[in-house]
Amino acid sequence: MSIYCSNKLSDGRQLEFSSKYPLKSRFDEISLFLREEFNEVCIFEDVIQEAVTTLYTGLSNCVLNQITLNLELEVGRVGETWNNWTYSLSDVAEEDEEDIFQQYWIWSTRDFQTWVYQKDGRSYIEVSSSYRWHFVEPTENEKVIPFDEFMKKYNSVIVELSIKQINNILKSLEKIKCDCN
Repeated sequence: MSIYCSNKLSDGRQLEFSSKYPLKSRFDEISLFLREEFNEVCIFEDVIQEAVTTLYTGLSNCVLNQITLNLELEVGRVGETWNNWTYSLSDVAEEDEEDIFQQYWIWSTRDFQTWVYQKDGRSYIEVSSSYRWHFVEPTENEKVIPFDEFMKKYNSVIVELSIKQINNILKSLEKIKCDCN
């Protein structure tokens, strides 16, 4: 797998777009990794158009101050609150059940959720652990961890982004769009 594009998020943290093959079309597959000094997690695997469009929209909304966290939510706890809310959902949606998280959600894998939002004039990317069995039945012989145990070990990575960093990421996303059209 080779790195197609890399964006520095903070000291020791990068968002890397990687692909097994040269990217030629917006429908080519890509993986996004959050890389830290001694750790990396895959936070997205799908077509490049989906990766670019959702992140571009989320970060553009930050620039326009249109994605401020709901008063009920706290910086760094969006994923934790989402996991608890999702776990407690009934099988049949109630009329008053509102997904307040949708506006902040960017990507998901079976193990991670990625969120973009603002609070008090600051912009953030949050990558949070996701309970693997919210919407998926365990595979044969898969060891299921009870939700309470998962939440005891729950973690998230929160990165505050400056307007300069956001603009740099937006420029690299625009370049990717041009390259793949």
